[in-house]
Order: sequence, then C-alpha cells, then structure tokens
Amino acid sequence: MRKIHRAVHFDFHTNIGIYNIAENFDAAVFAERLKAANVDYINFFCQCNRGFAYYPTKVGIKYPGLKGDMFGDILHECHKRDIGVTAYINIGLMHAHQHAHPEWNNRDKEGKIYRDPVNNPNFFRTLCYNNSDFREFAYSLIREICEYDIDGLFCDCMEPFPCLCSHCTEQMIQKGIDITDDLAVLKFGQEAMYEMAEGIKKIVGDDKYLYLNGGPYYTYRNLHTHVELECLPGGHWGYDYFWQHAAYGRNIQKKRIYMTGRFKGGWGDFGGYKGKVSFEHDVFDALCNNYVPSIGDHMHPAENIIADIYKDVGEIFGKVMKYEKYTNNAEFKADIGVITWSTAYLGPEYAGLARILGELHYGYEILHPDMDISRFKLVILPEGVLVNDSLKEKLEKFIADGGKILSTGSGGLRAPKNWPPVQRHYYKNEDIEVPLDTDFALSQYNFEYCGKDTSNSSYYKFKTLPQGTTDMPWSMYCEGILMKVKNASDVRASYIKPYFNKGWDGVNSFFYTPPEKETEYASAVVSGSVAHICFNVFTAHNLVAMKEHKLLVKQLIDELLPNSLVKTEKIPSTARVTLTGTNDYTLLHVKTTYPETRGKFTVVEEHVTQPAGAIVSVRGEYENVSLLPGETAIESKIENGRTIITLPEITGYDMFLLK
Repeated sequence: MRKIHRAVHFDFHTNIGIYNIAENFDAAVFAERLKAANVDYINFFCQCNRGFAYYPTKVGIKYPGLKGDMFGDILHECHKRDIGVTAYINIGLMHAHQHAHPEWNNRDKEGKIYRDPVNNPNFFRTLCYNNSDFREFAYSLIREICEYDIDGLFCDCMEPFPCLCSHCTEQMIQKGIDITDDLAVLKFGQEAMYEMAEGIKKIVGDDKYLYLNGGPYYTYRNLHTHVELECLPGGHWGYDYFWQHAAYGRNIQKKRIYMTGRFKGGWGDFGGYKGKVSFEHDVFDALCNNYVPSIGDHMHPAENIIADIYKDVGEIFGKVMKYEKYTNNAEFKADIGVITWSTAYLGPEYAGLARILGELHYGYEILHPDMDISRFKLVILPEGVLVNDSLKEKLEKFIADGGKILSTGSGGLRAPKNWPPVQRHYYKNEDIEVPLDTDFALSQYNFEYCGKDTSNSSYYKFKTLPQGTTDMPWSMYCEGILMKVKNASDVRASYIKPYFNKGWDGVNSFFYTPPEKETEYASAVVSGSVAHICFNVFTAHNLVAMKEHKLLVKQLIDELLPNSLVKTEKIPSTARVTLTGTNDYTLLHVKTTYPETRGKFTVVEEHVTQPAGAIVSVRGEYENVSLLPGETAIESKIENGRTIITLPEITGYDMFLLK
C-alpha cells in the first residue's frame, strides 16, 4: 500500500441541475496544485450521496451532462505525480437509486421510509443493508470501481439503523426476534450491515485501503485498514470531539488519519474558509495525537480547486514534512488508560474527561475492556463503565501488579448479566440502567455502595482545599450514586445534601436549594489502590466546565499517580502537552493556540504566544533536549529520575526531541 502522510478528502455531492458540470475542471491542473501543496494522498469521488457516478458507469447513474471520465482522469494525473487515490462511494445514501427503488429503503415501525428528506435535506432515506437486491447492486458498483487502479475505497454513511421493511420483518420473525423490541431490531440491522461490510472487504481485498465511515470503530477493526477520524471542529462536532475519539482510535488501528475541513460551517459550505491559522491548529492537534493530517474540501461542480487555499495547504504541509522523519515511527505515550464499553462513538462523559485530562496535561488512552491495560499505571472507569467478570479479572490483576484505579459515578459497579447491552450509535452514561441491588465489583473498594443518588441538587466539599479555589460547598450538577466509607480517613470530599430537591409539589416550586449539612455519605474517597468520586464528574464538567470538578479529579490522580509521566509549570490550561516517540527517543508536543467561542461559533483566528520560561518535567533521564526540526539545543536538567525542560517562547506549536 502507498504511504499516507498528508491527505485531502474531497466532497463532490452534486445536486441535479448543474448545467455546466466540470466545465472548467482540468485533471492535470488539479493534480499539479495538489503536488505543489505537498499532498501525497486524496479521497475522491466515484459516486456521491445523490447517487451519481463521475465515471462511465455501466452499473450506476452517471451525472447528467458529465462528459468523459472525471474520476479516471484524476486517478491518472495523480498517479503520474505519485499521489495516492482512494475512491469514494456513499453506501448509506444513494438518492437517485433510492428514488427509483423505494423497496431498498429502511422502514420504521409505521412502515414509513426512515428519515424524511424534507426535514433532512442532506441525510435522507437510509438504505436497508439486508435487502439482497440493494446489496448485490452495491457489490456490482464496487467491483466496477475496483477495476480502476485505485489505492483504496472509502464507503461513507455506513451507519447502522433499525429496519422494519418486509424483508427484515420476515427474517426476524423466522429467527424468533421480537419485532417490537427496539434494541433487538437495531441489533439485527447492525448484523446485516456487518455482513454487507464483510462482502465489501472481500471485493476490495487486502492490498487496498478500506474505510467504512459511520460504522463502529471497534466492531470493524478487522475490516478497516485504518481509522479516518472525521471532525469539522468549528461545526457541530466541536473541538472536544477529536481529542476523545483520537485517544480511542489510536488503540484500534495502527494507521490513523484526522480529517478536518476547510469550512466555516460544514460539508457543502462552498463560500466558507476558516483560514490558514485554523488549518494549522487542526494539524497541530493531529501531531499531538500521533495522527496523519487530512484536510476536507468540497469542490465546486464546475470549477477546479481554489489555488489560494492550496497555497496555504502547501505551506502547512511543508512544515509537517520536516517533522516526518521523527513522527513516522512514533507512538503515543501515556500512563493513564480510560475504559469504555462503546464500540463506536463516545458520549458526553468522555468529552468532559478529555477536557479535564487535557487541561491538566495528563497523557491518556481510551480503550475497550478487551484491550491490554498492563502498560498503564492508572486506569479510569468513568460513569457508566460497569464491570463484568472478564473486566473484573483484568482489573484485579492490574491492581495486584501495582496499578491504581479511579472510578466515577456508576463506574466500577458490578455489571448485570449479558453485559454490555446492544448499543445505539452513541453509548451514553445516561442510557445505562444501574441495578439497585449491585455493589462495587472489586473487593479492593473498601467502601459501600448505597444505591442511586436521588437528589438533584447535591454538593461536595473538599477535606483538603486545593490551591486556587474557595472553601465552600460545590455543586455536583450531575448526581450519581451514594457511598459510605469504612475508614473516615479515606474521605477526600464530604457529601452535603440540600434542604430539598428542585421540583414542584403541586403548590410550591422548589428552585432555590441551598446546601443544608454534611451526611454520612462521602463524595470522594481514596482507599489503598482505588479512588472513587460518587457523582458523574466528567458529564458535569462537560455541562458547566467548573474548575473545582477538575481540581477534585486532579487531587485524586496526584495521590494515586505522584510520579506522572508529565508535569507542567506556568503552562495554561488552554495549552496541550503530549508525548509520542519510539524506543530510541521521545517527542514532546506543546500546543498553545486554542479555539474561542465567538457568538454561536467556535473559531481559531490567531496563534497564541506562550512566553519563555514555562517548565515541563518528563519522567525519565534524557541527556539531550532540542527544538525541532532544526535540533536546536534547549535548556534542561535531570533531577530525581526526571528531565526538567525550560521551554523557549512558543507561538502556536512546537515539537521537541528528547534523547
């Protein structure tokens, strides 16, 4: 397979009625602009979500009025310039074909076509992967595309949906599946999609890239050749989306790509360009997380790519090239592992966790419970991560080998049978029903589970006040469970109940719910190798971003992990500090630029300069520290098994080599 270092993903979803399709497009000019922009790989369109092909198809529907072979010409010109090309096809959305074949569409409980195109103008009429006629059509289309000398296939919108069309209903009844059980119907749809994905993999083979976008990362780990993490952060994804999913994706595949976008809005925003600085910020995020950068663009249907934008891309990718001899073989370094039962996308609790750990400059990885945790020193079980027998055995060994555990909310409680349940697209803590008769799964939890917290206005108070806060009760904002300690010395934060809950009793509205008094319960405890916070602290931080939630987490982590991989001084919480590297060297990444919310939109418009003199302390003894790419020596010293680095002034981002 060709190597992917600097990529571009092109959208080309083209509504009917473009009378001058590709009129001013020239494949040679297109490829030459990419080459000049230091691009070495692209995703380009064979068939869009409107169901139109951009090559002389015998199976599909060529865009009306398109002359010649647009895709074939692009493939030829790019290969001449040593630029790899993955062919894009939208599998989940094919409007022209779905209009001609309504029997191919998903149906809901009422027999209606799933998702109304009037209210969902871009995401509409999802397809039934169990329909044999549709499936064979899609296979035929992919076989036709694979006749080209493509380097890979990108199948878009392969999101699992429940379907109650006649085909699915009959098959479920034959298999004894309850068609009134929403999760059972969803599971059947997921299995049908996976079967179709296996069929696509057989056609594509093992010598080409394959990515099934929209499908669950973990479930598809044996079908995907890489993770291509799509995130237009200024739009509805948000800037927190990438960091949490990057931490999960890099444990699923060896090859990881961060696909950001050039738009202010989203895909199809032809008149929006967020600018060079914003592009650079996203590329910095990719480097910090050991991902290959990819920029998403949407070509005008009659024109070529915009020359000025690709001048910016060329300058940015030119900088990336200078780092590649160091980054190409590097892996992320962290001593904190975070568990998730999700096989796909992560809920808001992980967004809050990513922000807390990122602001505290801790390196972390997110893992499925089936993965190895032995390389970490601390494992976090966020709210919703219940513990079944196999995870319990793994955690017990982890503790026996010297590891530490921090759990929050319902995290760490014993799971019911048949865990985990069938998952929807997102796996969220608030979807989880915690059994009332359960308890903490591990015997090392030397405190008692006392049921769900039925309050909606609880407070906590630090036993030892962290620096930088106030001595007062702090709102939880998201309750979790109640717990009692066996040893009073284990309490790190007390539990304070309100006078009453917020609500309405038929006469009075209870809105003002001040803290009343401490109770027999604890809010945060540390007992030996384990610590627990009783409320959903990560979900709460995602809602309100209260510093005291972060300080509570920090206090417990610092106690469990006093010699953490990275420690910082004089670096603001808006910066990000990570480590990657090989057995021979370590790379320190410091990113100072950060997004800002302006009005209703989040932007990156200027780089942020951090003054010289900030300190990063890295566990391990490194004799030489230098600024890349020129390997300019940087002030450092070794103390107590750690390397203390005094950073120079940093504008935007810098990478340092530790040897």
